[in-house]
Amino acid sequence: MQATRRLRSLPARGRRFVAAHASRLVLAAAVLAGIPTAAAFPTANPGQVALASDAYYAAGRAVLAGQPLYDVGFLYPPPVAVAFLPNALLGDATLAYAYQLLVGVLALAAVAVTGVRLAERAGASLDRTDRWLVGAAVLASPPSVVNLVNGQVNPALAAALGAGALALEADREWASGALFAGAALVKLFPALAGAWLLRQRAWRAVAAATAVGTGVLLAGLPLFGVDAYETFATTVLTGETNVATFPDGPDPSEPYATLRRQFAAVAPGLSGSQLLAASLTVLAPVVAAANRVTATVTDRLVGLHAVLTAMLVAFPLEPFYAVLSYPTLVGLLFALEAGTARRLFLAGALLTVVPLSVADVALVAEAPAVPAAVGDALLAAAETAFTYVRTATVGAALTLAACALQQHRRVGTRATAEY
Repeated sequence: MQATRRLRSLPARGRRFVAAHASRLVLAAAVLAGIPTAAAFPTANPGQVALASDAYYAAGRAVLAGQPLYDVGFLYPPPVAVAFLPNALLGDATLAYAYQLLVGVLALAAVAVTGVRLAERAGASLDRTDRWLVGAAVLASPPSVVNLVNGQVNPALAAALGAGALALEADREWASGALFAGAALVKLFPALAGAWLLRQRAWRAVAAATAVGTGVLLAGLPLFGVDAYETFATTVLTGETNVATFPDGPDPSEPYATLRRQFAAVAPGLSGSQLLAASLTVLAPVVAAANRVTATVTDRLVGLHAVLTAMLVAFPLEPFYAVLSYPTLVGLLFALEAGTARRLFLAGALLTVVPLSVADVALVAEAPAVPAAVGDALLAAAETAFTYVRTATVGAALTLAACALQQHRRVGTRATAEY
């Protein structure tokens, strides 16, 4: 009888364990998925190694030589090239990649620290295990690994966004605005985070962001000339806007985790600017719903996470750009209270930090233990599904739903308290 009672209690115990350690399980899954990614991704994709770092190195060399920036694959506003002069001064692309790799690791470590501090400001209590898991997941999750393999600048942008949010919580609005501006200057689309600053009525932060952004752009004019700015505006931005328009229909092998897949399926032939406008139109009400209340740190983290997540799926970005949302993702993993919103967020966070592709499914489908017929059916189903939506996009949708639901609950709670 006692044995039977113990067996019957196991499912309930399991549910309690998962509920109590759900954040840790998500972080542990990110680490476990990141280890094979670090081992296999560079070998399977040798062209991705130092892909971004080589462009930064070439841009820095172009600045030193007084050559046109946009003949070497550079994709950022002209003044940003100055930030890559240290890469160029090393005099060797391999050394420049090692330098960029070090910058990426240090930036991801800063993201982990920022995420923990934001969670604690929201009232969460993290012990040593939680902190180690956060650090390991932020450094070793698949999106982080891909950024490091590429030698991408995204980890530094994520650190700037997280530090900007933390500075605002510390009433350092000028610093906050400057940090947000720094992130926006490089890849422009993080400028959408300015909408969150406006929602907080952080006028000094908005002023600082505007001053820094405008000032840096103007300061670059004497050095780079009007022609470089014209090329960036008319050629580079146009080209980037028209990425992932899917003129022949959505492709399951393309990595872009964007709403453009769904729009291209139901309304083929839209231009890049039309797809962007349609995506922002769909996402705007959700982001607004996730920013209704700003009274607590958790409220503000929810709002910022919704802005960052919407940004990741409105633009034609790959799943590895998810690192830009890591500061708020880490904070909310621990700050959200138990309930439906938290469960949705956990599921979405898991799909964000462990994104899947057709190639990942193929590894399982082609395993020796899997019957050929089963493997073929599995791969065919994955190709069909991934044609229209990536798992990272599903993760973004779940976290957005969680943010909106959390705010809806907060509005109801405040209304009840006032009544």
